[in-house]
Order: sequence, then C-alpha cells, then structure tokens
Amino acid sequence: MKNVSIFCLALFLLISFVPFVSAQDNIARDKANIQKAYDALNRRDWATFESLCTPNFTDYNVGPGPVVGVKAAIELYKQFQGGFPDFNIKIHEIAAVGNGRYLLRVTITGTNNGTFMMLPPTGRPIKFDDSDVVELNAEGKCFSHTITNAGEPLRQIGYGSMINPNTQVVIAVYEKFGKGDVPGILAMCNDDVKFDIQDRMFDAKARMFKGKAGVGQFFQELGSKFQYSKFQPTRFVADGEDVFVLVEVEYKYISTGKIYASTYTHHFKVQNGKVAFFRGLDDFQTMK
Repeated sequence: MKNVSIFCLALFLLISFVPFVSAQDNIARDKANIQKAYDALNRRDWATFESLCTPNFTDYNVGPGPVVGVKAAIELYKQFQGGFPDFNIKIHEIAAVGNGRYLLRVTITGTNNGTFMMLPPTGRPIKFDDSDVVELNAEGKCFSHTITNAGEPLRQIGYGSMINPNTQVVIAVYEKFGKGDVPGILAMCNDDVKFDIQDRMFDAKARMFKGKAGVGQFFQELGSKFQYSKFQPTRFVADGEDVFVLVEVEYKYISTGKIYASTYTHHFKVQNGKVAFFRGLDDFQTMK
C-alpha cells in the first residue's frame, strides 16, 4: 500500500511538472522569436520579419489606426525607416505576462534625415524609452504589436501636430491631390463642404465653392490654370478640428507658360473624419 502511495505521488508530480516544462520551453521560444523579429526590423530584413509573424499580424498605435496584415505593417515600417535611416530598437528586457503576451522594455533611437509623412527632414535626433506589448500564438508567431509612446518621435523632431488624427485626414487629402485623385478627395469631404479660395493667380477676386459639385469644379478649373512641379507641405499646426498648413509650391501658369513659386497657407476644418471647410491663401508669387 505504501509503494502504491509513493507511485501515485510520483505520477502526480510528473504530470504536474510536464506542463510546467512545456510552458517554460514555449516562453523561451517566444522570447527568442521576439528578439529575432526586432533584429530583423533593425536590419531591414523584411522576409525574416514576415516569417516570424502571422499573415493577419496587426500593429496598433504606429499609424493613425490599426494596421492589419503583416505586409501592410512592413510598408508602414519602411516609411518610418525612410524618415529615420538609422532607426534602431534596442530591447532591454522581455517579460512574459501570460497567455502568449509579452511586455518589452526598449529604447528607440534615430535621426530624421529623410522625408517623413510628407514633411522635409529636420536633421533632429530622437531617443526615448518605450514599453511594447507583443502577442504570439501557440506556434510562436507574432500576431499583435502595440507601442505606448507612439507620438514621441514626432514631438522630438518638432512635428507634434501630426499626432492629431485630423492632421492625418489632411495628409490623406494631399496624397490624393498628388495622384490627381479628385474623386478620392471629394469622398473625404462632407456633402456641404465649402472651399474658400483667395489666390490672385487663380482669380483676381476671392471665390467660394460649395458642396462636392462646387469643389469638383474648383479642381477642374485649377487643373486648367496651374501645372505644379512642387507641392511640399512644410509645417502643420493642429488644434482640435482645425489644421493649418504651410505649403511651398512651384508651378507653371498654363496660359502664359511662366513659372512661379509661392507659399500657400491652408486652413482645413475636419469634422468626424471629413473635410467640412477649406480656405486657401496665396503668398506673393515670385516669377522664376
């Protein structure tokens, strides 16, 4: 009877110990995979990074909204690293917090020597500590990443207004303008949108365009008068639903063929993710 009791106790301990060992092995594997993924990001080794993630990998807080899909996330990382060519993440500690979730203590460094979010480089360095949360599935593949200090790089290079989600709407409008996607711009406007245009080269008097049909007419008229060779936003200031932008431009005035340079001042009012109002003011044009 005593031998049976000892055997049962040993069996119980073995059964209890096996899951513990398995869990510890999984944690060690997951930590190694997290380190490999971050090392791959630092090397710009996109193939290795993708191999360590699930296809539906989601990155939270890096962009204006969650970025779903590992390929979409990689494209976002490429944009960021284009603005900070020496971008680097150093992991100090990885702590398991249960159910495949890990808390990372990291330091992020880089220098803004490239164009970032349509803005010219400032040459300013960034350095800050952050806490990342990474989640892995049962096979040790990353399926989720969250950072807690998303706006710090922008603050450190002097572009804190870019954190405002309404600024992101304005940037999306500019990107569509650069592609000539007028229907895309109109889709981002309220039905009763108003465009107040005060540009002496566009018209000697101020013009107000109302509704999507009116705004479409504005872009049609603009295209018949101006041919832009440069359209570079250089400064964003955002407060609530109001976004103000300085834009350096160069263009050919089509009717004369003459080349001009100017600085525009743009004022957008964004409500519920849609452009409700726009005012465009020109500076004094200089003929080149």
